[in-house]
Amino acid sequence: MKTAIQSKWKKWILPACAACVLLAAAVGLFTNRNLDDSLELADNATMGVLPGIDLAQRQAELQQQLDESMISFSINTSPVFETGGSEGNLMLENPANNAKLLVVEIYADDTQELLYQSKALPAGSYIENTQLDKLLEPGSYNATAYFKAYRETDHSYIGQVGADLTLSVLG
Repeated sequence: MKTAIQSKWKKWILPACAACVLLAAAVGLFTNRNLDDSLELADNATMGVLPGIDLAQRQAELQQQLDESMISFSINTSPVFETGGSEGNLMLENPANNAKLLVVEIYADDTQELLYQSKALPAGSYIENTQLDKLLEPGSYNATAYFKAYRETDHSYIGQVGADLTLSVLG
């Protein structure tokens, strides 16, 4: 003797589940087929490196481009100044492996006023303590230090990176 639930299961629920599974499979096949059709491989392409290309030279050129696009630096993100006119521990560093000149500019976040600008730092050099170019009243100042990178060979501009700072002037 069949119950009413068994009868409904066989009549409606089982076919509905099967239809959902088939629909999902069809959508998956259609989606994959469209992705494969959208990009066609060149039938005349040869696998490998172009004849006459020196792999070592190619790798050196790519490494130079990568090295140039990366800017390394170090800075104290919370320097302290005893007074607005005294030296503080900025601890600016252009690491030896940087292979570029760096100029550091520090701007106040609220006014965009230039607070400090260094001269060019060669790779492998640092400035531990220095005075700001702008006399600041006692307090805490949110600022951004921009490290502008230049090529050592011709001093042409490469790019810049920034770091957030909190300058503290004690008295």
